[in-house]
Amino acid sequence: MEGRGRGKRLSTVVTAPASSSTAAKEAPAAAAVVEKKKPGRKPLAATARKRSPSPVAPKRRQSPARKASPARRASPARKASPARRASPARKASPSRKPKTTTNAAPAAKAVETVKASPEEPRRSERIRASEEKVDQVLSSMTKKNPVDKRLSVILDDMEVSGYMTGEKQSSPAKSLTPNTSRRSNAITPTTTERSRATLSRSLSVVLDDYSDQEEDDGDFQSFRRTADNNGVGDGKSFAQQSVPKMVVKQRLVEFGGPLGAAALVVLIPLFIFTNNHFCSGAVHRDCRFVLPKNWDEFRTLSTYMNREIGMLYGLFVAGVALLTALPIGKQVKLANDTYTKRTHIFNGLLVAMLTGLGVFVAEYCYKYPLLSVVSRGYNQLLVLSLLTALVGALFSFLMSRSVDDEHLNPYAKTGNVLYDYFAGRDTHPVVMNVFNLKLVTYHVAVVLALLFNSIILYRNLHFATLPETLLEAPVHERLLFAVKNLTCETVPVAAAGLTVLYLLDLLAYEHHLAASFELQAQGFGAEMLLRYAVFPFALTQLPKYVAAHKFTDVPLWAVLGCVVVALVGLYVKRSSMRLKYLYRLDPLGELACLETYPTYQGRRLLVAKLWRFVRQPNYLGDILQNLALLPLLYWRFAWPPLLSVLFIVSILVHRAKRLTERNARKYDTTWHRYCLTVPRMIVPRVY
Repeated sequence: MEGRGRGKRLSTVVTAPASSSTAAKEAPAAAAVVEKKKPGRKPLAATARKRSPSPVAPKRRQSPARKASPARRASPARKASPARRASPARKASPSRKPKTTTNAAPAAKAVETVKASPEEPRRSERIRASEEKVDQVLSSMTKKNPVDKRLSVILDDMEVSGYMTGEKQSSPAKSLTPNTSRRSNAITPTTTERSRATLSRSLSVVLDDYSDQEEDDGDFQSFRRTADNNGVGDGKSFAQQSVPKMVVKQRLVEFGGPLGAAALVVLIPLFIFTNNHFCSGAVHRDCRFVLPKNWDEFRTLSTYMNREIGMLYGLFVAGVALLTALPIGKQVKLANDTYTKRTHIFNGLLVAMLTGLGVFVAEYCYKYPLLSVVSRGYNQLLVLSLLTALVGALFSFLMSRSVDDEHLNPYAKTGNVLYDYFAGRDTHPVVMNVFNLKLVTYHVAVVLALLFNSIILYRNLHFATLPETLLEAPVHERLLFAVKNLTCETVPVAAAGLTVLYLLDLLAYEHHLAASFELQAQGFGAEMLLRYAVFPFALTQLPKYVAAHKFTDVPLWAVLGCVVVALVGLYVKRSSMRLKYLYRLDPLGELACLETYPTYQGRRLLVAKLWRFVRQPNYLGDILQNLALLPLLYWRFAWPPLLSVLFIVSILVHRAKRLTERNARKYDTTWHRYCLTVPRMIVPRVY
């Protein structure tokens, strides 16, 4: 920087050739006229006088052998000849202090004729040579890294001219680029035109090229991966805009890629059908995996299809879809990961109540044995649910071809049809701007599971017959008599009751889904639809097995232990989801005082209450509720119910891991530092 400043000061001094023998003596007055004074700086002549008060160099003056005598100084031979005075080589040097003389008028007049304008200052030969040398060095550096020269020139011009802030910046290199140590200090642009021409280049173009290079600084890399305006933009990270498309496709792959997707499409339906088939009906009441001696039951179409069941299931799905589309319910407007605000209407509890009312009317008003038909056609309902999921995923895949890019799942853009079909391309599937397919599928799964467990609960509650004296009594008297004389099977009622409570909680607080990974970022594909299709049957298998065998030898303390674990899981899940939902809904509201972890994307990660101990406390509560009934198998063990519960738990754990990997890609080094603060994912101090 010292050489640069010196070059600028020297470039402003302009001198004229001496026209007589007295020009060298009159140069101080001429320098005072020629020198361009800048505010805040001392003239160069004054600085030179401070450093060497004598016109003769100090070494020559102090040497007695070289000291000139008065006779030698007065010698006519020492006077310059007219030819020597007219020589261009005798021009006054800006770095030499000329001798003073009494006659300064001719020199001043000569200086006025060559005085430089302030708009185009001349540079000395020394500065030109220095700049040529620097240009050669930068040209050699450009061959290795063409971006360094552009960044260096821009930073130097900003530092010299203060074009962006109006004043000279102290150290712009520290805030913009980590490789500015290779900048040369000799770069000194002295003209305003040069600075403006350099700064007219787009800085964003330079940074686009620079983002393709390897970045050693993790914080700087994490900042580059955010979108413009601290993440509030088109939703694409900066690194994804720079990395070629093929690289992004290779990174954003889940479920083991196309091979894993193909295996899961086959294995999930096969597993759930086998697990339920050997635990249904009077033939398989013991719930064991025993190879059948006669395979005729697997060869008949009635094992998989039933016309009556098909009609009932079709009416059920259509009715749930129509009820979900009703503009009645809790409206939530929340921004998703692409910072696009969407309005969702959650009316799951209303859908369940109206569906239950329809079942009651069909069963008791029209005397249609709906409960018996559903119980007998349990396996046929499972097959229909799986087929509906596969067909719905195909419909969503075809429909996603006309969907905007901002609604597409970034983890389903590989170009492989099978994998994209399984992962789901569309994240917000809506038909005719009325039917939200995610909510419709969610309601079908939860309401169907609620119907199954309500049937189990109802059949294990024994109501006493009303006496003849109460047949015409008021309604409240008959209800009071029924409650007083109610008997039940303790273990089946506890199992079915806890499952019904779990499902009613999902429906009553389903508006918390607005801030969940399920509704915001999950692709609507075969993976999600198969999971919803399996959910009612996997969740009901353990209560159905307990109801089939009654479990009369289970002690009361074991049942109470199961109830306590289920209630603790319900509290953990609902309190954590409620906190997350309220904070996402209004981060600057009453929950603004919560401890959070800031990210470069403008979002904040919760580090308060239950979120302080694990990164996914809502999944922990959900897992506790599903594991609460497993101790009952100690008194009568069976593999199919155990595998169904473990299947649901494995789905929750895998989803938590997927969410962790996505957050690691999205928040980069910030997420790693957050994981140091909250090291466990689901179980405190364990996992």
